[in-house]
Amino acid sequence: MADSSLHPDTEHTSATMADNPRPDIEFQDPEEAYRNEQFVMTQMGVSFAMILGMTFGMSGLTIAFMSDQVKGLEVVGWGMMIFTFSSLLHLLVSRIWSGHIERSAITRNGHLFALSLLAATLYLYALFSDTVYTFIGFIAANIYFPFFGRFILSIEPPTPPLRKGGFNITPFSRVALSAIVLLGIIIGLGVGMDSSGSQSTGRGLFARKIVVRKIDQSRKSIHMIVFRFIKPYRILQALAAKERSGVRVKILVKPGTFRNDPASLDTLRAAGIAVRILPPDTPKWLRPYSIIDSRTLLQGSKGWADIPVPFQKQMSVQSSMLLFERIRRMDSNFRVLWAHSRPPAPMDTGNARPPIP
Repeated sequence: MADSSLHPDTEHTSATMADNPRPDIEFQDPEEAYRNEQFVMTQMGVSFAMILGMTFGMSGLTIAFMSDQVKGLEVVGWGMMIFTFSSLLHLLVSRIWSGHIERSAITRNGHLFALSLLAATLYLYALFSDTVYTFIGFIAANIYFPFFGRFILSIEPPTPPLRKGGFNITPFSRVALSAIVLLGIIIGLGVGMDSSGSQSTGRGLFARKIVVRKIDQSRKSIHMIVFRFIKPYRILQALAAKERSGVRVKILVKPGTFRNDPASLDTLRAAGIAVRILPPDTPKWLRPYSIIDSRTLLQGSKGWADIPVPFQKQMSVQSSMLLFERIRRMDSNFRVLWAHSRPPAPMDTGNARPPIP
């Protein structure tokens, strides 16, 4: 049997272990521990809202590449709104729990906030302008999410220590980012397949309805090259309504278009819509098309007819960001043709009077 006199601290150690059997764990007030757990659970709920906003951003990017950059920009905007609101709520929860924020981090990481504001401004420009460079909005959104989120998290106080087995999640953890990318792509593919952003729309009444819907969705500009107005009532009314609302509408037509249909020209003029006649030397490869807000291309106005025409092509809608260069080139061609065209003259409607002898 060992002699205890050889270990003078044995009695003191035994007494200490009797008072605190787990010296590696500090005692924590149960009420404080419960409060901390409630705080962490609330923060996790808000973090999931931030993750949802970033998922919307990924979905919008997928939609833009797959079919419709206009709808993609709008979905990204919803994601930025959700992310901004939930980030501020995340900061408010931390402020209520701790009673303070890290003020020194505001100046230390102020550049993150400044860059996020710049990114938000670029996104709004891409959304509300008629620029063809819509990819600026998606790049700006992908800058906004991490920069604004990191700034908000940096000015929050550290989270309280968690009990053994507890966990917390942030929107920038590896698990969260993986879920954002996976779910965003899946949702974007589903929405993109259901979108009419890029598709062949057939002919006749169905095609005319698509044209009217795209006109109704325009915000800034409508550029149309038309060889013949076929059953144009709904289209002309939609164009007139957009002109009255402030959308810039410009229409180019072939010489002789209004000779058999002077009423269409009267309707356009009454609405204040700018109409010009293409020059006689117009390239033979030119086909009817429309550009909506410099980002949606409609091709094949012959598809508005109800009676099939030999070798007639279906009207198609193209708005994918992958077709950016094609849409930009077609819009640029329209502007060049507009500059070299002339306003309608009486002879274009068959109302020209014979010269007086």
